Amino acid sequence: MNDNVGYWGAVTSSVDWCEENYTHSYYIAEFWNTISSLAMVALGFLGVALHHKSLGWKLSPSYLMIVVVGIGSVLFHATLQFEHQMWDEVPMVWTACYLFWVLLDEFGYVGNVYTIAIALYCAFATFVTSSNSGTTQFIMFQVSFGLVMWSDLYFVWKLYKNVSSNQIRELFHTGTKFLVLAIGVWLFDSNLCSVFEYIPNPQLHAWWHVWMCTSLHYFFVACGHESVIRSGDKGRIKYFIGMIPYVDVIEEEKKKTT
Repeated sequence: MNDNVGYWGAVTSSVDWCEENYTHSYYIAEFWNTISSLAMVALGFLGVALHHKSLGWKLSPSYLMIVVVGIGSVLFHATLQFEHQMWDEVPMVWTACYLFWVLLDEFGYVGNVYTIAIALYCAFATFVTSSNSGTTQFIMFQVSFGLVMWSDLYFVWKLYKNVSSNQIRELFHTGTKFLVLAIGVWLFDSNLCSVFEYIPNPQLHAWWHVWMCTSLHYFFVACGHESVIRSGDKGRIKYFIGMIPYVDVIEEEKKKTT
């Protein structure tokens, strides 16, 4: 946030984060916020690669939507232009709505009425997010996105309540820790930029990108495992390069029952 003007011209987005603009590149408005957005793209593609054979449509579209959010975030932070801000915020709403639809399905809320209701809400949230400007736009986005995000977390909590495995409970706990960290730094960077007039800026919004997508991954894995168990199959948690968890469906168990 400053008065520097680079390749993309004056800022037209409804929010300008604490990172100083065009300090590292004439072509990138917020350098660290842009680079950190690639974490979402990388994690999204990795999630698809790890889960497309085991959990298919339940997780792969979720990870692909994280990729879209990441690309939109790159465009937004690189340019600070309103139209590119929409490529960040509108896919966030779509992703939250899709996850809500998946979670409702998991708890037996199936049928066209739920699909249509979620689609209508998604369309409404898209409209209020993209048709306003300035502070009003930012507030409308936060409210419309926040409502469905906290609804998602409610159903995640309902899944967590019935978990008996300490390993899976720990995945939920880790996801929650990263979520709290992510929300904390987002709130700080949204409201307390003046602090960085006196201390170095640790680029908190960039950490929001990394910690939030990490939180989502842990929740996806934990919820995905529980979905496998609830469907009558047997799953286990494996680790890619010894540190990134993912769900593996045990095929041998399926063959014995067929």
